[in-house]
This record gives sequence, C-alpha cells and structure tokens, in this order.
Amino acid sequence: MSEHFPLLYHLAANAGRSSNSQEHWDRRLEETWDDPGRNWPAKNTLIESLASPTDAILDVGCGTGGILRHLRARGYRNLHGLEISGYAVERLQAEGITMHVGQLPAIAAGDASFDVVIASQVLEHIIRRNRFAREIRRVLKPGGHILIFVPDDCLGPIAEPEHVIKYNRDTLNAFLARHFAAVAVESIRDPNHEMPVLFARARRPAEQKQTMPR
Repeated sequence: MSEHFPLLYHLAANAGRSSNSQEHWDRRLEETWDDPGRNWPAKNTLIESLASPTDAILDVGCGTGGILRHLRARGYRNLHGLEISGYAVERLQAEGITMHVGQLPAIAAGDASFDVVIASQVLEHIIRRNRFAREIRRVLKPGGHILIFVPDDCLGPIAEPEHVIKYNRDTLNAFLARHFAAVAVESIRDPNHEMPVLFARARRPAEQKQTMPR
C-alpha cells in the first residue's frame, strides 16, 4: 500500500496524531538543534555555488536553519526562513535571519519577493504538493530559481511515517515540470550521510509580455 497508495498509507499511519503541529516541531528541533546529523555540507556548498550573495533567498521549512546559517557565514545577507516552529523562529531571528511564521503549503510572503527559494527535504512531507508548488512559484521573482532536495527513492511512508510520498528522478522531474521551467534533476551524496538525495533545480518562467491584437 505504501508504494502504490502512499498518501492513504501516510494518513492511516498517522491517524490520531499530529506530525505537523507547532508543538511537534518545537520539540523535534529543540532536541536536535546541535545534532551533527542536521549538517549537510554538500547541500550547503551546492547552494552557495548557485546563489549570489545579493540574492533574496527564502528557505521554506528551514528547521534549524543550517543552510541559512552557512550562507550568512559566507557573506549572504538577504536571508529569510519560514518555519512553523516558534522555537526555531526565535533562535534564528536572534542570529539576524529574517523569519516568517507559517504552515506549509501556504507561504507567508509577498508575490515575486525572492530570487531563490530552497525546499530542503520538505516536499516529501507535503500532502497538498501542487498548492505548495504554486505558492513557491508565486513568491519567486520571474526567472527566479527553486532548489529542491528530497530523499532519492528511499524513506517512504513505512520507513518515515511523516513522509507522504517517495520520489525518484523521473517522478520528481515530472511533478516539477508541471509548475516550473528548465527542470534538471540529479542524485547527489553528502559526506555526513549514507542516504542518497535528489537535487532538483528549476526556474519560474519569465513573464511574457502581452501584445495587443492588430
């Protein structure tokens, strides 16, 4: 069931408990804030190579803010995070990162606000993923980029009950192509983790000028 009907399995496995509440994530993030397992140097280096220090960058579901803190240490300043956890929001604001409070799939930010949106191991948690993709597209500037990381064909709902779906290269590419342009998907490895990760890069299409009929 988890392979062919992952959402149904996820809902059944999580019946009677909330795995996406503020209290849940406050507790999880406080317990793991300084856990080395939350450090992904390969992701950090990759994002740094693709984003400019002048870019407005939003990390949705940023957790402990590892990516944002890495970028801040490298001189990036226009950094924003979105989290449901008040604990994370308070700690990251104290470090000088602009924080937005909200629960995905909604993104509490204005239209066309960001050059880059990061979703690192978030998409596999989202039930209303098409709405989530539309929200990302909305807050991106025309031509802006989305950088997405998900487990590579592993950690489905059986292995990780918080996960709604398992992606492989083809299914992730097909999903993103519905909402974005220039989709590219590759598998990467991180020296701190055995789990393979899919990295996808895509962009919001530039707005086309409408011409008056002759």
